[in-house]
Amino acid sequence: MLLPTFVFNYTFLILSVLSLVLFTANGDPQALKRRNFIGSIFQNSGSTSPSSSQSALQKPETNDTCKPLPFTQETWQQLKLDDYLKNYPGGHNTTIAAFAESKGVLNFDCGINLRCYAGQPCYPTPLKDWYILFAIQQWNAQRNLMVKAISFAINFVEATITNLLSSMFPSIDTLTIDLFKVDFGVNSAVTMVSNTLFLDILAMFHSFQLGWNLFFNEINNIIVIAMYGVAGFIPIPKGPENDAYTLWSHFTVAFDNYRNALTDAFVKSTDDIIHAGISSPDGIWKQLQNGTFIVPTQPVYLPAAEEDLKNVTTALAVVQVLRALDSFVTIGTDPCNGKGKNGALEGQDVLSYCDQTGTMFNIVRVGKEKKGHHEDKLETKFQRATVIADFFGLSTEFLTQSSLKCQKKFGKFNYFPYTNTTVPRDPSADCVINLPVCDCREPKIKKSADEHGVLSACREAGLPI
Repeated sequence: MLLPTFVFNYTFLILSVLSLVLFTANGDPQALKRRNFIGSIFQNSGSTSPSSSQSALQKPETNDTCKPLPFTQETWQQLKLDDYLKNYPGGHNTTIAAFAESKGVLNFDCGINLRCYAGQPCYPTPLKDWYILFAIQQWNAQRNLMVKAISFAINFVEATITNLLSSMFPSIDTLTIDLFKVDFGVNSAVTMVSNTLFLDILAMFHSFQLGWNLFFNEINNIIVIAMYGVAGFIPIPKGPENDAYTLWSHFTVAFDNYRNALTDAFVKSTDDIIHAGISSPDGIWKQLQNGTFIVPTQPVYLPAAEEDLKNVTTALAVVQVLRALDSFVTIGTDPCNGKGKNGALEGQDVLSYCDQTGTMFNIVRVGKEKKGHHEDKLETKFQRATVIADFFGLSTEFLTQSSLKCQKKFGKFNYFPYTNTTVPRDPSADCVINLPVCDCREPKIKKSADEHGVLSACREAGLPI
């Protein structure tokens, strides 16, 4: 049940982080250069054209209706373009392409993998309509960039998770031990067969020499038994409880499915807007409201956003992997008298921390059922737990304190406030780290833990474990 939730939530978070960067991105550096034409739109007004009709079409207006205005939302409001689009005559049945064609702009083809350009104002589009076409051009460029962002974000997430899983759940190579077992088994079989053949050869020459032959025969049998015993009883090292490759393969399939579904949905929504009437409820006027796309934007090179995303992505990935393992935070379950730092639990496979007041914070998980029982157990050990702090830079103190702060502030377990907004780039921001916390210092939980165990008490307290 955790896997689909993990993939959906996490990918959405990364897309939310990317949206901070992509909202102001156009994705076409050359388009930006072409926009710097405002200061020179009147320079070639005296040029001639092959035909008088073309000349009349391309000659710019010289009255105030073609005077360029700043690319600001105030300009959009000043020209009342929201009302103009919403109440455009026949706008409920006029598509973007039809609107552009009616203003003299042919081949204004918008869509995914398409580039529609507004051209220059008054060549031949009236200034008021040109601002609308220019905003549509920017909207279309952003939609195309978002399609690229989807793949970039999911690939970035996959790389982070692969790195995390391979570090926390390394594979164990048992080939050498397997070869030892086979070698002993084969050698014992060869020894037994050779002993039998040796006795048969002696029998052919009527030369048993019973005393010595029986002695060496017994020695040989003992060697055979010993080899068989070694082959059978050499233990194969126990593999990791969670295999990184298996986890990774599940995530990869889920990510591919999610990438395809998200891209298809995004392409469809874009096409629906493009082919809807510009004034219809689903039309472009809603996308352009308040001059959202009138301000020229700077292009963003997606890989350059990687450094900004790295820390928060790693933090989110660690939390989601820990939650996939059914992990949570406990406070005050044990006194700080261990052999670890400040009395915390000791070991390379535990996530334990004691603060200055002598309170122990642990990250634990729900372990597998005990043999012969139908109850879960509280497990304090994680494979290679130290890599979380040593390799990814997220200490147990940071993980536990951030989770506690989130839960105290919002009063909910596992609370995540960024579902409908962008995720901050700072891993220490509210609820980026949001493991559920079971505070065993509370009298009710403490009493239940003493009577029924920590796991039962935390479940009674409402933790989603």
